[in-house]
Amino acid sequence: MQAMCLLAYELAAMLLPAALAFCRLRRRLGPEQPCPVLPVLVFAAYAAAVLHLTGAGTLGDGLIYQMQFGGEQVNLLPFSRQIDAVAYLQNVLLFVPFGLLLPWFWPALRRPKPVLFAGFGLSLVIELSQLLNNRRTDIDDLILNTLGAALGYALWRVMHLHAAPAGPRAGWAVPLGCLGAMCAGRLLLYHELWMASLLYGF
Repeated sequence: MQAMCLLAYELAAMLLPAALAFCRLRRRLGPEQPCPVLPVLVFAAYAAAVLHLTGAGTLGDGLIYQMQFGGEQVNLLPFSRQIDAVAYLQNVLLFVPFGLLLPWFWPALRRPKPVLFAGFGLSLVIELSQLLNNRRTDIDDLILNTLGAALGYALWRVMHLHAAPAGPRAGWAVPLGCLGAMCAGRLLLYHELWMASLLYGF
């Protein structure tokens, strides 16, 4: 029961800011830019899973662990360490849905460049946040995550060879705005140890 409550708190810290961002952006864009709810829900669920599985750091983590910059904590030399094929594959596969869902749901993101930049940006946010929770910040993960987003986009392109051309750039606002709100919500609002201490009484 406590584990479920902790997970619910983590999801709320990410999804409530995303919901507020969605409502604000939907109002700002107006009826000229339709914003269906279902694609946002699916994408938000996927993004929440990514942030959870990668253990993105929070300010609460930073207060506990302090920021670490040692050689074992940060790797800036691509593929300079022992290759772990399973971990590399996991990093690629984790971001394939990212590159697939964005152009599928939002016509504004049917060009490869914004999808790759968005995938790179999310991976960079995750890697930098891991400086706060004593996890490894690794350029290999950044490269492999971006490769996964590229493969996802390529998969979408193969599946939609005759898709309509990309829409206006204003359409970027909803998915990327909600994604930014989720990352900010997790960073600022999620404090795992504080909630665990309430639930488990330590």
